[in-house]
Amino acid sequence: MNQKILIIIPARLASTRLPNKPLADILGKTMIQRVYEQAVAADLGDVLIACDGEEIAEVAKKFGAKFVITDPNLPSGTDRVYAAWQALNKDFEVIVNLQGDLPNIDPSVIRAAAEAALNRDCDFATVASKITNPDEITNPNVVKIARAENGRALYFSRSAIPHGEGNFLHHIGIYAYKKSALQKFVKLAPSALEKRESLEQLRALENDMKIIVEIVDAHPLSVDTPEDLVAVTREIEKQK
Repeated sequence: MNQKILIIIPARLASTRLPNKPLADILGKTMIQRVYEQAVAADLGDVLIACDGEEIAEVAKKFGAKFVITDPNLPSGTDRVYAAWQALNKDFEVIVNLQGDLPNIDPSVIRAAAEAALNRDCDFATVASKITNPDEITNPNVVKIARAENGRALYFSRSAIPHGEGNFLHHIGIYAYKKSALQKFVKLAPSALEKRESLEQLRALENDMKIIVEIVDAHPLSVDTPEDLVAVTREIEKQK
């Protein structure tokens, strides 16, 4: 498996709610270093940081990470992942887009996405966990998934889906693309539903791409605000 999977972590400084987010300090390590270390611990093969400029690259260099500097004007993290893969100029079966704001992601979650993409009939795979906090069901910052029994994603939304009694799924920001799917996806124009929900994975569904959703137990904290940073710092401190 080690020669089949590439993990890329897109990182950019321009965050409106938490400026310089990848460089935020969490108990003596930057957030991007913590995400990188979790990706390495997944033991799937090469891990690469797709930086939007020299500042993140210099930090990556200090903790020994492989990195590529990509165009800061690229429109999305997926575009940055694709550009980094092209710059690396190596062939892989699966390219994992691991968001750089998940500093306490369990390596098993990364493996679940990558292995699903490698072994299942799909264009790409992602992961989700069952929502246990009722407040998250109506929180638009928590992306929910309508998922078929066979694991196929039917829809992603910031609204509470599906309607009625039963579990709700909290989407986790990691995508494992088959290489042909990533090549196809980045050439597609943003779709109507993607723009409406501000969720780029809907572009794939609107273009008949098949997404498999694996259910995992461990849910990482996504850091988007200063409050999130405090919360994830507490969680990491508990694990020490």
